[in-house]
Amino acid sequence: MLKEYLFYLKEIGLSDLQIQIYEYILNNRTGTINEIKEKFNFSYSQVSYNLSVLEEMGLLFSSKSDKNKKYYRIDPKVALNEVLNEKVKDFKKQIEKIDENIKIQESVKGVCVKDINFYHYSDINLAVENYFKLINNATNEIYMSALPPILIKKLEPVLYNAYMRGIKLLLYFSIRDFEIITDYFDKITNILKRIGITIIQTEERTCQFMRYNDIIVNNGLILIDSIYFNTILFIDDEIFHFDGFYGPFYAKESKKWLDIKSVVKKITISSSELVQLVYNVIKENGPISTRELSSKTKIGGGKLKETIKFLLNQKLIEEKIEQSGVGRPCKIFTIIT
Repeated sequence: MLKEYLFYLKEIGLSDLQIQIYEYILNNRTGTINEIKEKFNFSYSQVSYNLSVLEEMGLLFSSKSDKNKKYYRIDPKVALNEVLNEKVKDFKKQIEKIDENIKIQESVKGVCVKDINFYHYSDINLAVENYFKLINNATNEIYMSALPPILIKKLEPVLYNAYMRGIKLLLYFSIRDFEIITDYFDKITNILKRIGITIIQTEERTCQFMRYNDIIVNNGLILIDSIYFNTILFIDDEIFHFDGFYGPFYAKESKKWLDIKSVVKKITISSSELVQLVYNVIKENGPISTRELSSKTKIGGGKLKETIKFLLNQKLIEEKIEQSGVGRPCKIFTIIT
């Protein structure tokens, strides 16, 4: 049935094994893991894994019951068109990234103290792209001062990933940093509610005044690993300019400048409910496999992987690989005491 479309199915990312399983579901309308296993003489884990991949791609859907779980076909015209649309979106994103990288490489470079390359952007998308790269490469800590809520919202996904990798996050602010925004604390705690971050309100301003195009603006900071010095020129939620450079001296001095401020209020947003849930299930049921953990927490895929990675980085749990019978090795997790 699908022979003449093999090339197309491979182009959208399906393996030969996945194509066989997908064709079976299309022909039979439904199928279980055991039915497909017996039909093709595949292992249980092979069938289970590849059915989950096909479901994640939106080509199939399954019954909610884990017992004798059934997989159903979705109209291939609808499903495959949707997969193709997603691929096109992905290609467009890659093209945009290439274009942005070219623009970044062609952006004006000056010279700062001791021949430090200096880069600057007026476009928020270019700046955010650069911050994503810097934050993704962070290994220790990120200090921030009174950033506009609109920028924090854009950076939230990459800050969440940094938190899940065990990066220390701190955000300083003062009500004196803003003219119109009076509920800054409420705004940022709502944006950052799933991130473990320390938020510090100070008496003194955490932004310096700067002149930009004949107006006075705030100069906010993002300091990464005490080596990358990045500044944002803004007034409340309006951003004018971004710049930064590799400058350990300036990053360390700015960090000291923030640390000596008079603290009015300091809170640490605790670990997300997701992290706590996974940790508690491992504690109560360990040693526990990934499959069992997913079943008990009702969390799967990328979310569970991120959470486990965070707990491993924090040295709260340990991982062992066990080979049990046929199929892929099994990961077992226990609490570190």
